[in-house]
Amino acid sequence: MIIQDTNTRAIPFLRIDEYPQVRIQDKESYLFHYTFDKQFSHDLWHYYLNFLPHNFQHEVLRFRRWQDRYNCLLGKLMVYIGFKMFYNSELAFENFLKNSYGKPYIKNCSLNFNISHSGNTVVCIFSKQAVGIDVEEAKDIEFTLFENVFTDKEMKEISRLGLFKFYEYWTKKEAVIKAIGKGMSIPLLDIEVKDNHCVYENVKWNIKSLQLNTMHCAVASKSTTNNINVFKVVF
Repeated sequence: MIIQDTNTRAIPFLRIDEYPQVRIQDKESYLFHYTFDKQFSHDLWHYYLNFLPHNFQHEVLRFRRWQDRYNCLLGKLMVYIGFKMFYNSELAFENFLKNSYGKPYIKNCSLNFNISHSGNTVVCIFSKQAVGIDVEEAKDIEFTLFENVFTDKEMKEISRLGLFKFYEYWTKKEAVIKAIGKGMSIPLLDIEVKDNHCVYENVKWNIKSLQLNTMHCAVASKSTTNNINVFKVVF
């Protein structure tokens, strides 16, 4: 099932203190997204950058392309928004950590989150369940180069239906990998795509696909019912 981004609510970063606390339920998730088309003013960029401690600022600034710097910074600020929204408290970034595979998490926090970015779009998903998200900017590709990623059945569907089906399957598999949190140590070929779920090592992951403007996006969750609340962040 493809969810169209038609009922997005806006959440201004600069007014997050005014936003009422939200109690996230067991079988729902919150998805934040933002697409930038130009750079912020010098003052506004440094205002956002200074929300982060120095070690996180250095992580942002090590990227050479400004687009990559924005993706890195804004993803972290979305986590800040979510923590404020769900706990009515500011995130202590010293508790923003990564596991041995590089998946971020918040120390001593039951809330799960995952970040993804592609092109000039950043997304972040929050849930009480294990959750993963992937977003991809559609580009023309040669399908046959990915035969080691998709099963024969999946390749037949991609060959028949084209680029849209390729990105639908790709984002679903990537979302599962990110939900598990072991990075690319998991071969994409080992994840089998079904109608509305994926299977890896006999474990079923609920999958929902979304269209965010022109971007392909998928969310993987352990929850059998995953109601996704979509918010557009305004920076």
